[in-house]
Amino acid sequence: MVSPVYIRLASSSTRPPAGLLARVVAGLFTLLAVVALLMFSVVAVGVLLVGGAVFLGYLWWKTRALRRALKAQPSMQQAPFTQRSPAANDDGMVIEGESIREVPDPETGAPRP
Repeated sequence: MVSPVYIRLASSSTRPPAGLLARVVAGLFTLLAVVALLMFSVVAVGVLLVGGAVFLGYLWWKTRALRRALKAQPSMQQAPFTQRSPAANDDGMVIEGESIREVPDPETGAPRP
């Protein structure tokens, strides 16, 4: 004799093959789920783009005084080493990035080594 547990397990694991109507309905539900997910993703991307634009607009609005202050400072617009001091009376000879300047000795007038 066959036990009832075996009959229950055997009957639940062996399903009859799905008919044509079941396959069509399953395909339609799958297609509907894919379309719904695509619509959700398009809406989510749109919300993120609008939120990012609002945030950038807010940031631009809040930093306008800082931008005006930076434009008003002329020292920030020039490179720091473009002008030479008027006291520099050397010939401008530069070797490997080091400036060589000979200073005469105040007592003898001869150049110092």
